[in-house]
Amino acid sequence: MALSFPLRRAASMSCAALLVTTAFAAPAQARPGIDGVRFDAPVTVHYRCDDGKQLTARYFNSADNQIAILRLDGKALLFVTVLSGSGARYAHGRHVWWTKGDDAMLQDITQGENAPPIYANCRAQR
Repeated sequence: MALSFPLRRAASMSCAALLVTTAFAAPAQARPGIDGVRFDAPVTVHYRCDDGKQLTARYFNSADNQIAILRLDGKALLFVTVLSGSGARYAHGRHVWWTKGDDAMLQDITQGENAPPIYANCRAQR
């Protein structure tokens, strides 16, 4: 028996909901991961910048993979590490998040090399 479009859509949505529920109902693991890539426990760092802006970064690291999640304009964005001569550099689309020790800054690389950072002179709050 063929299902009409609304019923087919509802059935596929129910299957998707079941997959999501099953994925979240899986037993908790000691180390979070994605597709077999395991990370150490995440580290959350709060930054305060010279202009009074504040930013929080959540870092997920392993020996081979490093990612950071930053919330910009109300959206959580996934940044991945890219080559850096010094410190750590994470990229997401047009944004680059640079850290070195407790210092950090966020740039919009579409604005050009000499453009001021979006978040400048940020310092980790410990």
